[in-house]
Amino acid sequence: MKQTDQSAVFADFLGKTYTTQQERTSFERDLGKLLASAKLLKQLEDIREAKQMTKADLARRLGVKRPVVSRLLAGNGTIPNLGTIADVADALDVYIDLRIKPQPRRGKRHAAIDVHETAA
Repeated sequence: MKQTDQSAVFADFLGKTYTTQQERTSFERDLGKLLASAKLLKQLEDIREAKQMTKADLARRLGVKRPVVSRLLAGNGTIPNLGTIADVADALDVYIDLRIKPQPRRGKRHAAIDVHETAA
């Protein structure tokens, strides 16, 4: 199946599953949060690997057990809160730069969370 065919099938599924604009907007908002969280966790995992730090080393720095770090960085479980992400960043000797900007008055709104990559 080509990408365009997959996109059409997914769009059809969304149209049948989320019948109102409010349902579709809510779904897209939740999906945006999940994607941003996954992207951020992937960046933290890439930083950990680049620093040649084991998950056990990171777990020791965080004061948790290794399986907790494995689940967190794999994205298993709930979306981590900002405090947890900040703790992981600190343990990796990096920081997270947050900016809050108003949504555009016209046109398509931005996702509530957007993650930008920078060199570690």
